[in-house]
Amino acid sequence: MKRTNLMRRLGRSDSSPRRWSRVLAIAVVLAVVCVSAAQAAKSGGILRIGGERDVSDLDPHTTRIGWDINIMQNVYSGLVRAGTDIQPRPDLATSWEFKTTTRLEFTLRQGVKFHNGREFTSADAKYSLERILDPNVPAGYASTIKSIASIETPSKYKLVLNLSRPDAAIVTNLSLPAMAMVAKETVKPMPVGLKDGMTGTGPYMFKEHIKGRRLVLVKNPDYYDKSVPLLDELHFIPLIDQTARTNALRAGQVDYIEPVPPKDVNALKRDKRINVAGGPNISFVNISLNVAKKPFDDVRVRQAVAYAIDRKEMVEKGFDGFAQPLWGPPLIPPYWAGNDDKYYNLDREKAKKLLAEAGYPDGVDVAIRIGTTSYHAPFAAVVQSELKKVGIRVEIKATDSASSSRDWRTGNFQMYPIRWWGSDFVDPDGALTPLFTCEGSYNNSKFCDPEFDKLLAKGVVATTIADRKAAYRVAMKRLAEQQPWVFLVAFDRFQAMRTHVKGYTPFPNASQYSLREVWLDK
Repeated sequence: MKRTNLMRRLGRSDSSPRRWSRVLAIAVVLAVVCVSAAQAAKSGGILRIGGERDVSDLDPHTTRIGWDINIMQNVYSGLVRAGTDIQPRPDLATSWEFKTTTRLEFTLRQGVKFHNGREFTSADAKYSLERILDPNVPAGYASTIKSIASIETPSKYKLVLNLSRPDAAIVTNLSLPAMAMVAKETVKPMPVGLKDGMTGTGPYMFKEHIKGRRLVLVKNPDYYDKSVPLLDELHFIPLIDQTARTNALRAGQVDYIEPVPPKDVNALKRDKRINVAGGPNISFVNISLNVAKKPFDDVRVRQAVAYAIDRKEMVEKGFDGFAQPLWGPPLIPPYWAGNDDKYYNLDREKAKKLLAEAGYPDGVDVAIRIGTTSYHAPFAAVVQSELKKVGIRVEIKATDSASSSRDWRTGNFQMYPIRWWGSDFVDPDGALTPLFTCEGSYNNSKFCDPEFDKLLAKGVVATTIADRKAAYRVAMKRLAEQQPWVFLVAFDRFQAMRTHVKGYTPFPNASQYSLREVWLDK
């Protein structure tokens, strides 16, 4: 059959990176913590990692927390994974090709073993993807691969996905860490699933999780890439308090922290004992509004919030200057589907007028739920201060992160600060479909706009990058008008490490795949 333009552009694993990817890749290279040519990487040692929270869910298909996902990237593998240019690269699949616009064939890597010693085959890939798509499994990213209609396993190392429609995003969405390949025999009935431990095919194996103290991963001696990992163990240590996290790094109690509190970035850069990596990131932070509850069931109130908040205040006070303001769409350049159209500006009089039109001439009382996640408190303080100026009186309701996250998932909120990590998406479809479509698996705002769904669908059936970008531009304009989330900033993300930590490469979407290449010079 004659191949379409879609196949030529998106169907082969050796397709060349797009222009936006080259821009991101250059930025990554410039930010890499360099190792001189005279140094040879050493094997062995333990890397102590200070993180912003403890792990809350060990199941790669059901977890909805970015920190959990980044830990699991070291344990599980997918068919493909994102490279530093966030384009799909071979992982458990060595190659892939669209045989037709709706038939996608993967050739699997041979000899790969799960951590329990059993070989990984196409049957495991079929089971894993079907589990993600199972409506009885609360998989947060299922909607990103909903175009899969059926799965075939013609041989031990061949996997075929039959799609219900052309889907230009399917391969990149399969590179999400949540598309992990799992061993069926390790999966317990829901609601337990895979929450008791982790058995993947990745470079590190799960050893133990002592809640509140540490999660330990150990080197997988049977990993298919014999050049990695270099370390013997990774210890993930929850350091929820931002100051305590930074102080632990300075004192040598941990070797590496992520994320670096924005308030400490400049001071750590001046510390000769420490290297700081990272920078501009495609992740974004916003206010999720519950459109099923008053007053945010009225689009005019949602728009009033967008007009009322000074993004400069949020950048400076919420993120210590390390963020880019968003005045409309959540995706901005150099992301290839990003655009810098400005749909909102700071206009408090217009915000007051919209509130009055919605029936709130004297303002309105609302609540924002927050947890102990590092950015929540300063973020909520800015929101409270800014909205007070237009008559929106915000009560800050603080709980632990697990409780606040559960409230957001179950709809028990009016406003909630949400950070959508770039590791949660590598294609604009992954950034928008789960969150804002009527059937989106992450649509906790209860937003449903059939017109937006139609516009977004055009982006995955388009056959050229130019057409896809044009489709997403129109879709994001509609999203900005409806404003189920108030898009505020694309934030910078930093990692800091003692100078003996070598070989680390930051990813522009906050992924932590390079931990397998890290080594210790001591």
